[in-house]
Amino acid sequence: MKYSIRSWRMKYCETLAGSHSKDESEALFSTVLETITGLSRVNQVVRQEEIPTEAHEAVFLATLEALEAGQPLQYILKRAYFYDLLLNVDSRVLIPRPETEELVQLMLHDLPKDTLASILDIGTGSGCIPIALKKNRPLARVFAVDISEDALALARENANEQETEIEFFKVDILSHSTASFPWSKLDVIVSNPPYVPASEKIDMARHVLEHEPHLALFVDDEDPLLFYRRIARFAKEQLKKGGRLYFEIHADFGKDTVDLLASEGFQHVLLVKDLSGRDRLIRCVFNS
Repeated sequence: MKYSIRSWRMKYCETLAGSHSKDESEALFSTVLETITGLSRVNQVVRQEEIPTEAHEAVFLATLEALEAGQPLQYILKRAYFYDLLLNVDSRVLIPRPETEELVQLMLHDLPKDTLASILDIGTGSGCIPIALKKNRPLARVFAVDISEDALALARENANEQETEIEFFKVDILSHSTASFPWSKLDVIVSNPPYVPASEKIDMARHVLEHEPHLALFVDDEDPLLFYRRIARFAKEQLKKGGRLYFEIHADFGKDTVDLLASEGFQHVLLVKDLSGRDRLIRCVFNS
């Protein structure tokens, strides 16, 4: 029996009913369909009675079985959308989140289209932040660092595919040396560092806990602001006067992070809520 696109959508909803809502299952299938066939969401509705090719059906089935086993869709497809870009992702890096798109949007709002700013992303993972910034501000000089060679390999692959010139370096921000950095002073530093306390593992979704890299997710309960403190001190060394520092943060540590940055001498510390109304982003200025 051949399934139409509509029937495949229903099959996803029925199979995943125990772990996903109907809306979630439909969204998953729409993403699979768009990624595999190129059909936009509008065309998916117009052409829902069409019968997919056997090759496409094989992918639909294999993807459904992997979803049922708890694998994240982006890792199954090895692709993820971020700020209108389709990037390669796998278990070497975190799956880009919508909140991080909001971080990029905040930065682009601050950066003129013709900016020549020098920008550094710390803990780049898939490279989603610097690639989105370079795509939208092509005259900026963009750098990115990560502790993981595997992550950097994937980030370079994404940058090449997106035809963005970004300079990548392996750096452990907790024990960095400034000897070999290729900049004098930076205009902007941004980071979405590990910020989930290890004690929260028990509450995390299975597909995150079992598949995404813990190195990029978790921080010790005893010092949940470790990376923010180290990056703030690094930024004081590397930013120009008037340079800006941007963070994505844990929603429960908004005030604590603001207080930390103020204690480190940063000014105009702005705490920004995400679209769900939770403290999520910070922008501040180095004026010393």
